[in-house]
Amino acid sequence: ALRTHLRKSGVEIKSATEHFDDNPSGRFMENMMANVAQFDNDVRAERCSGGMKDAMREGRYVWMAPIGYMNIRVADKATIAPSPMASLVVETFETIAKGIYAIEEVRKMMSKRGLVTRTNKPVVKSYFYRMLKNRVYVGYIEKFGESHKGGFEPLITQELFDQVQKVLKNRGKKMSQYKLDSEDFPLRRFVTNPQGKKVTGSWCKGRYKSYPYYRFSVKGENYKRDEFEKAFMAYMDQHKLNSEMFAKLKGKLKVKLGKALDNRNKGSGKLESRIRDLTQTQNTLIQKNLKGFVSDTVLKKQLDIIEKEISTTQEALASQKEVHVDFDELLDYAREYLLNPSKVWKSAKLDKQLKLQWFQFPQGVTFDGTNYGTTQIASVYKTKEAFLPLLSTSVDLRRLELLTFALQKRCSTN
Repeated sequence: ALRTHLRKSGVEIKSATEHFDDNPSGRFMENMMANVAQFDNDVRAERCSGGMKDAMREGRYVWMAPIGYMNIRVADKATIAPSPMASLVVETFETIAKGIYAIEEVRKMMSKRGLVTRTNKPVVKSYFYRMLKNRVYVGYIEKFGESHKGGFEPLITQELFDQVQKVLKNRGKKMSQYKLDSEDFPLRRFVTNPQGKKVTGSWCKGRYKSYPYYRFSVKGENYKRDEFEKAFMAYMDQHKLNSEMFAKLKGKLKVKLGKALDNRNKGSGKLESRIRDLTQTQNTLIQKNLKGFVSDTVLKKQLDIIEKEISTTQEALASQKEVHVDFDELLDYAREYLLNPSKVWKSAKLDKQLKLQWFQFPQGVTFDGTNYGTTQIASVYKTKEAFLPLLSTSVDLRRLELLTFALQKRCSTN
């Protein structure tokens, strides 16, 4: 078609390396040469495609790395590894999985946080959606109609990826949902009655305004929120430490935590040393292969074994990076809560309130209409029994009686 178009314009095609006459035999030879060149290109493409398939089946990703990964070479073989952008990719998936933001909101939000392409440009909508559907982030390579488990580190879990796909099916719109946890009622689902029913909370509409109440969905078991929480705070303070106890606890913890941290850091050093040894073994095997001492088959088998061990060791190392902790600062931060748990709980935001109450009472608490109780408290509060066994069960009875009396004021029919 191109030749015909040129001829109509009086242009002839000439070759600098071959001579083709403008006659049937010349055109035949020209077509033969073109077919040979096309055949050579097809063979090269097939070999390239075959090499990529082999790499994929070995668990190596040999294409341009997606955002969150970078292209690397291990034992002179191409693959990918997490890049500095990986944490932002994980945060992107986690934010979308919550289902409270539109997809476009998350894209703009993460762009401001620094999620950009390889050329440092903002991620466009089309690529953002492809990124969210890319199973490479859970460790799978899907090319040529095949799916294989990759040998590289996945950034997210399969459960998180599946949750994001559910959100995407909802067209990325902000979803309305019932909030199990409420800022107005932090004890909801945390306190149970003797029958095992969990407390809930809601606003009761009065004549002039609404009033907050906790209830167990049982007739007559309604409690004013402020009085219910006040009694719970008094129960929290029954287990608090005093300054003398905390000073003793702080001294013992510094010694214990210091030893634990030293052991952890020593473990990290051993893992790093093991990775260096394995890498050196790889290089030695490669050199022996080049000199003819080790066959290609043996080399490939041994490198695969070593690569798997390196990957496993790197995962273990990533889970326990060497850290340095200022124990005085850490324990001073905990001091206020251990000495005044109710005060810290009351002033905290909802997410911290939930963490604090579940920390102090891992099994939750029960309320029988008069008193709070629990089967388990946090281990740190058990030090009170170790330091002052004779006082460990003491209770401020006058304060507890006043709070119990207040709790007995039930919600009237009005």
